[in-house]
Amino acid sequence: MAQIDVDVLIGDPDFADEVTQIKRTPTVNFRGENLITEEKICTYGGIQPASGKVLQRLPESLRLADVKSFWIRGTITATAPGKYTDILESKGKRYQVQTVMDWSNFGEGFAEGTCVAELPS
Repeated sequence: MAQIDVDVLIGDPDFADEVTQIKRTPTVNFRGENLITEEKICTYGGIQPASGKVLQRLPESLRLADVKSFWIRGTITATAPGKYTDILESKGKRYQVQTVMDWSNFGEGFAEGTCVAELPS
């Protein structure tokens, strides 16, 4: 277990922003159509532009987009069998999670998600 609990810092308004985490669940209706239901969870966390090292881990096509790193309390889903990636929303902009780093040993269950801004439809 880590010696520093960052819970106090990440909850401080000087360091944190409001974030809405959107968990997406696939369902199939009676016509056999795939439907996605969204569950919104209000939380808070730190949001920063992605660092150079983080960008190097992304595919080349995503490096040109608006890429941010989100540190939030809770778990973040990037990819899993039968699941859609989470969406993190801040200041009216939606970001799709690409990669996740689990930092739960540094406090009360924190995770870092590298996210790319969704294009408006």
